[in-house]
Amino acid sequence: MSTQLFIKDSIRNRRRNKEKTRKEITRAAIKIFTKQGFVKTSTLEIAKEAKVAHGTVFFHFPTRAELMIESIYRTMDKLAYELDLLSRKTTDLRKLCRLFLREISIKETFYSRLVRDLPQLPLDIQRLVFASLSGFSTHFVEVIERGQKKGNFRNITPKTAVFYWFGMVNYLYSYPELLGTKKITKNEETELIDFFIKALKNRG
Repeated sequence: MSTQLFIKDSIRNRRRNKEKTRKEITRAAIKIFTKQGFVKTSTLEIAKEAKVAHGTVFFHFPTRAELMIESIYRTMDKLAYELDLLSRKTTDLRKLCRLFLREISIKETFYSRLVRDLPQLPLDIQRLVFASLSGFSTHFVEVIERGQKKGNFRNITPKTAVFYWFGMVNYLYSYPELLGTKKITKNEETELIDFFIKALKNRG
């Protein structure tokens, strides 16, 4: 092997190892954030879980906030993608609500930790969370607007209805121990959706 090829292979291997380490740190961070929350978790705990030196964490993520952003992005981006993809296939508000609840149930503990800690996290992280669900929210608004044109829903700002929906869901996930909503059952899911749809119905 020529010196030039050897150097190229070495560079590629270093890049692969660097990316592998970064992914392992992110995976460890998601695991610990899910278990302990975002506020209480330290970078030292994440380093131990990832089996890397504490300094290695900061080599890949210079600040704790950057590691939080990466962890949230990796989790929420997949959730947002699935929601966006599936929500394009329906114009039924009830199905859309059920779709949202079913998708977040896959990462239920992570989502619960996130909504509880979100008010205490930096503003740029809060913006990231809201932005990650913007595609789904857009479909939500479109479906409500269609319903209003047909006279099925009250004449309120669709964005207000979206805030109302997310507010209800996030409240349940913010106080799971108090409200007994660590795991939302199918009956509770149906009741929540029925309540929301009923609030939007045109009573005229």
